[in-house]
Formats: sequence, structure tokens, C-alpha cells
Amino acid sequence: MGDSSDVAVIGGGVIGLSVARELRRAGVERVTLFEKETVLGSGSSTRANGGIRAQFTTATNIYFSLYSIGEIEDLRRTYRAELSFQQNGYLLFTADPARADGLNAAAELQRSLGVATEWLPPEEIVRRVPLVRGKQLIGGTFHARDGYLDPHGLVATMEQEARRLSVEIRTGSAVASIERTQHGFDLTVDGDIHSAPWVVNAAGAHAGAVAALLQVDVPVAPVRRNLAYLHDPEAANMPAAMPMCVDLDTGVLVRREGPDGYLIAYSDPTDLPGWDDTLDSGFLAAVAARIGNRFPELEGKPIHPKHCWAGLYPETPDGHAIVGAAPSVPGFIQCAGFGGHGLMHSPAAGRAVAELVVDGRCSTFDLHPLRPSRFEEGDVVVETGVL
Repeated sequence: MGDSSDVAVIGGGVIGLSVARELRRAGVERVTLFEKETVLGSGSSTRANGGIRAQFTTATNIYFSLYSIGEIEDLRRTYRAELSFQQNGYLLFTADPARADGLNAAAELQRSLGVATEWLPPEEIVRRVPLVRGKQLIGGTFHARDGYLDPHGLVATMEQEARRLSVEIRTGSAVASIERTQHGFDLTVDGDIHSAPWVVNAAGAHAGAVAALLQVDVPVAPVRRNLAYLHDPEAANMPAAMPMCVDLDTGVLVRREGPDGYLIAYSDPTDLPGWDDTLDSGFLAAVAARIGNRFPELEGKPIHPKHCWAGLYPETPDGHAIVGAAPSVPGFIQCAGFGGHGLMHSPAAGRAVAELVVDGRCSTFDLHPLRPSRFEEGDVVVETGVL
């Protein structure tokens, strides 16, 4: 086991892998990634829905999405066997006038930043997605470059990229402690000491615990989110290029999954933080009570609990990630708290951290809204487009 590197990355999910990849691409010679589990991406990354979208309500998240979509498109061209990226779009719709006003305002911001978001009237929504009930709909927004991918495929692709670039990846390696030294940090891993002048906290839902090793407060809380696969042979009668459909009035998301089924998500806004990542016993009943609002053909169709699973969103108070050096500990960079946006924003996150390490500042993105100190300062901008 080597005893030092130029940058130590803690966390082997898609964020940590992207950070390690970008550090090497930026010229950092020795990058070591530590993952406490034996399998990369086995935390939140591979349990995700796989959604990729630029339809957010703040400039920071929109810019992160635009950059990341372009990077994922490039990766798809190189790793066609590993990475499935279905750019069928995201379609967000509502029957509520206030939500419609919010969608229109968000779409105006998105278009001003280069996102080709369209407003679709009810009849066009139903034409494109016959599964949707159009009665009383006001309309919705659609962006064609949005879509969804296979989370396992993105993790595998990022891992291949990191290994190709000679990142040293150590699985089954939990960081037990971090101590500041004259030249950086000493990490205790499996009883051995690993030294590095820079440490990146990319530990997802566990980022708060990692930060606490250096007495840094990072407000990232784990919140359980549930997903279900509905096997339905009648799905073959629906357009294969069905977008990710979001009923904003109930919070239900539906997209195609394979030729004979759908992936269904619903996030209860009253869920409290916790570490339980088993299926919520009330999830299927909550979906059953809501799915008929816009997807009546799916109402009453059985979903077996064995076809459901759950994972943890690493949530922050304002719906934005935390990216930047801890003010009290220079050289200790936080890159965590992406909520349900870790997959879609991982390329941008990696790029931002690489610039912070190599250049001392990020020039590709304005990281001011993501700085770790914003909560203590009471200066936050809330992302309302959290699904």
C-alpha cells in the first residue's frame, strides 16, 4: 500500500469517481480514491432513477446540467457498450395555475441560459405521451436533451475512465480518521497512514461524518427515496421514446423501463432524515393513491415489493450541493450534498473540484452559491425544482 498521493478522494460513488477522473485529466499526477464498500457505486449511485435534466430553477444547477449533459453525450460515444443514455426528454406538467406560472418562469430562465425548453399545451402532451390523462391540464415543459441513463453503466464508465487514467482505487478501505499536518493531511485507513496535501470529501450521504473527522460541519442529511418497477406487457403499445414524465401535482414520476414496463418514483415531502435504506412500507400505497391522477391506465396494476428498492438522497437545506474548501481547513474540499442530482451533475462536480485543486479557483462555474460557508452566513438560494 502506497503511503501518499497528491489528492486523496473519499467516496467511490459516481461523484468521487468523476472527481478522480477530472483531477488526472487536469494533470494531477497521483490520485488515490478510497471507498469503504467493496463495490464502487454501491451506496446511492446505483440505486438511482438515472434521470438527467437541465430543467432546474437556479442558474447554478442549470449550468451544471448543461456541462454534464455534454460530457455524458461524449462518454456515450466512447462507451456505447457500457453506457445507455436515452435522451427522450423530461416532461413536467401540471393542472395548478401557480405551478404552471413557476414552470413558465423556470423555462424562461432556462432558455436565457441556453436550454431549449419548450412549453407544451395539453393536447401536445397527450399526443406525445398517450399514457397521460390530459383533462384539466394547463400544460408542461419539455427539453429534448434531457433523459435518463443506466446508473450502473455510468458508474462502470467512470470507473473505466479513472482506471485508464491511472487513478489508484482502493475498495474496502474506510477512512477512520484524518489529521492535519504541516504539509496537508494524514488519513488512517485500515491501520495505515496515507498522506496527501489535498483531501476531497465525496462521501455522499456520509459526507457529514467524513467532514466531522476534521471538526467541519457539513449539513448533508440522508433521506430515503423509493423506486418501483411495474411489469406491464401493454407498455409495448406506448411510444418507445416516452420521456420522463413528472406529474407535479402529485409528485409521481413515470418513465419506460425496457420494452415491457415502467419505472415509477414518488418522494414523500414529509420524509424525515434517516439511515434506513430498505423499502418504505407505505410507498406502494402512496403511489397507488396518486398514480391515477395523470396515469389512469397504470392505476390498479400490481407491483410486487420485490420489484421495488430504496436509496438515500444526500440532502442539503437549500437543495444545492456543497462544493468548495472548508474555510477552517484549507485543502479539505467538500463535494457532496447533490440530493437526487449526483448522477446528472457528476461530470460538472469533477470539473469544478479539479479546477479548485489545480488553479486555486473554478473558472468553468460560479461556485459562490455552493460554497460551504453559505449556511453559517445565512446566504442561500433555494432550488425549488427538486423531484
